[in-house]
Amino acid sequence: MKVISIHHIAEQYLYEYYCLGPGSSEEYVIADLASDPLPGFLSKAEAEEKRGGLVGALQNYEEALDCNPASTKIRFAIIDLERKLNRLPEFYEDTKAVYPFCCTRAEIAHYYRSLGYYYLEQYQPDLAMALYRYSTLFMKSELAESEIRYLETALSKKEPPRPPEELQKVLTDAGIPVTVSNVTMALIVKAAEEAEGAGTETGRQQALDCYRMAADCTADPEILAKLRISGK
Repeated sequence: MKVISIHHIAEQYLYEYYCLGPGSSEEYVIADLASDPLPGFLSKAEAEEKRGGLVGALQNYEEALDCNPASTKIRFAIIDLERKLNRLPEFYEDTKAVYPFCCTRAEIAHYYRSLGYYYLEQYQPDLAMALYRYSTLFMKSELAESEIRYLETALSKKEPPRPPEELQKVLTDAGIPVTVSNVTMALIVKAAEEAEGAGTETGRQQALDCYRMAADCTADPEILAKLRISGK
């Protein structure tokens, strides 16, 4: 039976849906906090990266991802290392794979910036520029702005002001989603309701986390109302 290092109900819901599959009967157990191997892999990865051992860091992050496949923190750490190592095919596939797990504006902005880098490297500057600019609608980023300035210099033209709808059309035409997954948001809300129904302080806190994530990406009045009620 697989042992996973998932201790938050939001990640558990995402793991069951996206990793095991809807209706899966596959069983797993959650690692005991005292013997959880995940912190060890993360510590080794961070130490390797700090000393410049990018390959060793990547290997440890991959071990960490096996412990918690629902972690966007780990997935983005892998993606960023693949960028530094110039492993573009893996970088692209892993960037696409992180999308369903994105639950906040910061995460979806990181996703768009990563795609922007990929398409810049694929000599598609117009799509890259649209992705970088679209990412800033979710989260301001000096990295995105610096890449836009670089593209403006390389193309010898200023980025034209474009409304969100125009940027969305560019992304849609390229087969790129323009919002956080509605399925993911539904899973996060469902996780919140289950956590809240547990009637424990841990459950209440995790429900609050879930509602905050959902509210970060949507103005749904029902979610906002649940966030206000849960936060009392």
